[in-house]
Amino acid sequence: MNLASIKAACVALATLFGSMAPLQPGTAPQVRCVTVSGYRVCLRAQTAPPAAPGQPASKPQPVPKPPETTPAPKPQPPATDTQTSAGLTALEQQMLNLVNAERAKAGLAPLKADPTLTKLARMKSQDMIDKGYFGHNSPTYGSPFEMMQRFGVTYRTAGENLAGNPSVQGAHTSLMNSPGHRANILNPNFTNVGIGIIQGGPYGLMITQLFTG
Repeated sequence: MNLASIKAACVALATLFGSMAPLQPGTAPQVRCVTVSGYRVCLRAQTAPPAAPGQPASKPQPVPKPPETTPAPKPQPPATDTQTSAGLTALEQQMLNLVNAERAKAGLAPLKADPTLTKLARMKSQDMIDKGYFGHNSPTYGSPFEMMQRFGVTYRTAGENLAGNPSVQGAHTSLMNSPGHRANILNPNFTNVGIGIIQGGPYGLMITQLFTG
């Protein structure tokens, strides 16, 4: 082979080599040949070289955490009208406080909660709910004075207030707006009171106030 043939072969080999891309790992070998000046030359493509040592591997993507959930609040039991230390329910104590606040503004002594009167007042409120009436004369106990006498309550003067309302404050406001009921609340001759509040009836709360002095 002369010098010109060698040069031609080199050019052909360079062209052939440039047209062959590296193979990926696992790919079948690729062979290409060229004939120059009667000589046949073949080239075989090599697989791609492995990654350079020290190159960091791809980091695994973090698995997203499920969104945090706030536990549902536990259902609370319905509110109950609990007893106070004086033997009154919370609603009855609230009304006694309102009554005595009115008496204090008028310069009068506060009324004392009487356990027997409180029991009778609750019985009267429950009776109005059970018998479906609203009035001073009970088909069960008669007038408030007959009821007190029947259960051994002695007095020099006595009175009764009745109210039906969804709230204690609303009932108290209605009583204070009525001249007759207001006169009982502010009667200076009364010293004891029984307040009976029963939840139920057409108004939400049935309220009886029994006064003695």
